[in-house]
Amino acid sequence: MKKLIGYSVLGILIFSIFSPLVFAENQDILFYGKSLGAIEDSIMVNYNITKTQQIPQNLSPYSVVALITPERTISTSEVSRLLDYAYDGGALVVIGEDFTEAASISQLNRLLSSLNITINIDRLYDDVNNVDFNTRVLIRGDRNYLPTRGVSKFVYPSGATLRGTFDSILRSNTTSYSKNYDEFELYSRGHRPPVSGYVRHGDGIVIIVGDRSLFEDTFVVQEDNALFALNLFDFAAGNNYLIFERVQYKQYYDEDVEEFLPKFELMKNEGFSELKPTQTNRINSWISQAENSYSFGLYRDAYNTILRAITLFESEMKSLDDEFYEKLDLAKQYELEARRIGISVADQAVFDEGVYYLNQAEKETNLVKRTELIDNALDILEKFGKRDIQKARTEIDTANSKLRDARRTLFYDYDVKRAEEFLIEAKVHYNEGEYPEATFKAEESQRYSERAIRKYNIFRVIIGLGLLLVVLLFMILTKRILSWRTEKEK
Repeated sequence: MKKLIGYSVLGILIFSIFSPLVFAENQDILFYGKSLGAIEDSIMVNYNITKTQQIPQNLSPYSVVALITPERTISTSEVSRLLDYAYDGGALVVIGEDFTEAASISQLNRLLSSLNITINIDRLYDDVNNVDFNTRVLIRGDRNYLPTRGVSKFVYPSGATLRGTFDSILRSNTTSYSKNYDEFELYSRGHRPPVSGYVRHGDGIVIIVGDRSLFEDTFVVQEDNALFALNLFDFAAGNNYLIFERVQYKQYYDEDVEEFLPKFELMKNEGFSELKPTQTNRINSWISQAENSYSFGLYRDAYNTILRAITLFESEMKSLDDEFYEKLDLAKQYELEARRIGISVADQAVFDEGVYYLNQAEKETNLVKRTELIDNALDILEKFGKRDIQKARTEIDTANSKLRDARRTLFYDYDVKRAEEFLIEAKVHYNEGEYPEATFKAEESQRYSERAIRKYNIFRVIIGLGLLLVVLLFMILTKRILSWRTEKEK
């Protein structure tokens, strides 16, 4: 999975760190009219939103003023104030609706008329490119229209079309058309009715979108609506770098998810969730969090969250694989060692069963089944493959015991020293997995210890016999003396 972020993104991240300093003075957005729903929370990641039903006298504190299908009349003085605000460098975002909001559109057109732009009191239709209904039109993004940078498609549900001269414009499809409330066709198929556009006004900008519904909770989570919505306000605020950063993180997320989710689902079905239930629940939780962030255009949060899920999954899979292949290698060693030693006819059937489990485990893809198979193989093959190990261990333990006895003798001579040397060599061979050599050295150690013990035992016998002879001579001498005294007395 792709984890590396290029130098361009590194620059974006560095810029992001210092962006609060850059934007600290003027990053407020004024919402006049209706709400846009949950997408406002995503907008507020980078901006402060102030809502009002009365246009303030002083608009200079705001970097963007959004007019969202307002229900009250926009007075002549307010129109003048809004246009002056844009002319002096502000950004106006004008969001309309279809003919069901005719009164509101008329108020917005009072503002737009001086710019030679009109939001038509109509509705866009498309019988080919739509979602469920021909009023929910699917529109492709246009790389030349910056607010749709990175947008593949977005849903334009029950929106109006535009008319006028724009500096940049976003058009619908060749299969799209529009009608007013009386079913009169304003745009016919093939004319690609405009749905969004912007014009420069003095030092500022006026951006128009003919459909408020695309921002609503029902539709903003569909296709790339959230991306379009957030791009729109970043473009209005002059923070185009946020658009490129957002698109980049969306790409990272899409690439990683495309590879990760199928693999994770496959491994869950192959026993991962059974072997790692706690980790599976945690990964599922992170996936849900990432998908929710993604739905509302928070692609950096989505990417960072999905990366946590991927990292945990890969770590746990590596742990399972490492444990399995360690057992697999050990079972193969037991098999080879057993074949080297030789299998008796009576044990052949049991040994073959262990080899069968080993071969099946190596081919098995289900994590639970392969664990069961390799454990069964180890239980059987260990008994055959460990014969040399057990023998070597037994002989070394025996050599240790005999050496202790040899050291208790009166003669710490050549035999005891040789017994120590052979025992040390036996332990070295054992640690290196050379069990037959370890057995041989341990037996040699025992032989020298036994010889030292035999010498000591012979010495004890000789000493004992000598003492017995001395006692016997003493008794004979004593008897002779007593006999001599008796005769002398007589």
